[in-house]
Amino acid sequence: MDKKKKVIIISISAVIALIIIGVTIYFITRNVTESANENKLLKMYEKMAQNETYTISFKLNDDNQYTVSRQGNQANIDIYDDGTRTTDIIKDGNTYLLVYSTNRYYTYNNNDLQLTELINEINDIIQSQEPEKGEEEINGKTYEYLEYKNVSYFLMNPDETVSGGNTSQEDENINTRFYFKGDKLEYIKTIMPNKTELLEVNVSYDVDNSLFEIPDNFEGEQ
Repeated sequence: MDKKKKVIIISISAVIALIIIGVTIYFITRNVTESANENKLLKMYEKMAQNETYTISFKLNDDNQYTVSRQGNQANIDIYDDGTRTTDIIKDGNTYLLVYSTNRYYTYNNNDLQLTELINEINDIIQSQEPEKGEEEINGKTYEYLEYKNVSYFLMNPDETVSGGNTSQEDENINTRFYFKGDKLEYIKTIMPNKTELLEVNVSYDVDNSLFEIPDNFEGEQ
């Protein structure tokens, strides 16, 4: 092989190598950028909105927790407030409030506002701002978090937000962090000037159909 051909082959090889390097750098940079810009709360919201079937539980402790289960135009919101249990069943455009201390239920006709309240609130939070991102250790595990400013929707005990029990305080200076392990939301923390509140969260996309039926041992009140 003469010298001229060798130079041509070397030049072509160099160009090919540069192209491969350039393409590799492009895809690496794109993947890093997409990962950095990924909003896991948005991904969760989109799945909830598309399927309209989900169950999300929020737990402060055994006496203070609630679970939202939805399937299409039906929902069940099961609440423990200081140990007192009530349930809202939303179906057929109506809401049925079940009071477990008396085994009675109350019907609110043409009222299904709670059907989409949670998913609408999550969407409002996402649309309101770009979140601050970070990492934090909880119970020995490291989680990625998204923090939204001036958000207090998930606060379970609002009476304790400020000294003196001023429940009229605005959302200002109250922030909320959503903690993810992979794509799974596992904790929500509400951060206030004088305290924090941490909720355990469990998200699934399965719903038990029996949740939308009023138990036989409940009597209706007019």
